[in-house]
Amino acid sequence: MVVRLDVKTAHALVSDDVIMSLEMFRHSNEPEMRINETFTGMHGKKIGGAMLDLRMLRHRANQKFILGQDMFFTRALLEQASSEAVAEYRTQRFVEAGYTSIVDACCGCGSDAITLARAGITVEAYDINEITTIFATKNAQVCGVSDKLSVHLADCTEIDLPDGPIMLDPARRKGSKRIINPELWSPSPDAVAEMIKGRPAACLKLSPSVDLDILLELFPKPDEIEVISYRNEAKEMVFWYGELASGVERRATIVSHSDEAASDLALQTYAGDEHSQAETASELGTYFYTPNKALLRSGLIGKLAAELGLKNIDPHIAYLTGDEAISNPFLDCMKIMGYDSFDPRKIRALMRKHKVGSIEVRKRGISESVPSITKRFLPKSYGDKRCVFIATRIGDSHVGILAELIK
Repeated sequence: MVVRLDVKTAHALVSDDVIMSLEMFRHSNEPEMRINETFTGMHGKKIGGAMLDLRMLRHRANQKFILGQDMFFTRALLEQASSEAVAEYRTQRFVEAGYTSIVDACCGCGSDAITLARAGITVEAYDINEITTIFATKNAQVCGVSDKLSVHLADCTEIDLPDGPIMLDPARRKGSKRIINPELWSPSPDAVAEMIKGRPAACLKLSPSVDLDILLELFPKPDEIEVISYRNEAKEMVFWYGELASGVERRATIVSHSDEAASDLALQTYAGDEHSQAETASELGTYFYTPNKALLRSGLIGKLAAELGLKNIDPHIAYLTGDEAISNPFLDCMKIMGYDSFDPRKIRALMRKHKVGSIEVRKRGISESVPSITKRFLPKSYGDKRCVFIATRIGDSHVGILAELIK
């Protein structure tokens, strides 16, 4: 059970005694119940429970941060924090623009502020939550950037922030719950507009799961919209303003971090004017393409499709088709082995013919869950081949497409 943190417990978590106890059990394989008993015996029930929660969060944090095992979070702070690779990529814009100081108006656990400080930029960071500022301050110390990063407990909407470029990442969670309505984020869209006004540059980090048209209605019109993909997920929608914009209207970027080294970012980026709709094909071609989510959310799929000679399978379904095998980082290319109506008997016959043993299900326009589709359409193995099964809609018909992924 997650312990509800208070300020006193947060201060205890960052104390030397608790840190030492956490380090003692960092690699322990003992059952969690026994570790909890030990923590409780050493530091009391409330702090012991908070230590166990933090220990579990740190295991998840390893997926985002090199020093995740030593950092401090709540669940909400960890979920909203950018992965180091993504934060490093965004930081490059501030460096290239020549900025040496920046305001981080809602810093959270400090992930963005720490990355900016590592790049040599002086950061004045603010947060309205005292527990958050306790953890952000300690995380700056853990990461060795306390000389470049100052954390302040303050409501950024009620104080005069320093001049210059600003980083904004409105809080989108309350406890364990995600806030879907952007008007309820903190700071609000109106407050964000006031903080951006008159500044030479701004970076506004938003959720890619919210419809872009809604974000554009609520927040100041950006000079550039970028959607960043990391580990095959659209992680961030970024609105760039002023001198941080690169001169294009839209951008989709794939960030990878092959060896978790700060100096080894691998990037693929595609930019241009918004063109969200590709021409619709009259029939399926030889090859089938699923686009990267950053390409979709940035509204650039139609532009790339036109350049590559590809077409939509349906005006409302973001899958592409064509007669040539094309290698592109923003598209997964598959050769179509066969397709039929979305009927288990017909699809099973197709799978038997091609000796399919396992499938990766991809779906659009179909409400049925992936596990249910897998169970219904491949109840047993027909061989040793692994294929992609696309469950989708073309016009008024639901179809199943069997395809082989081309590396």
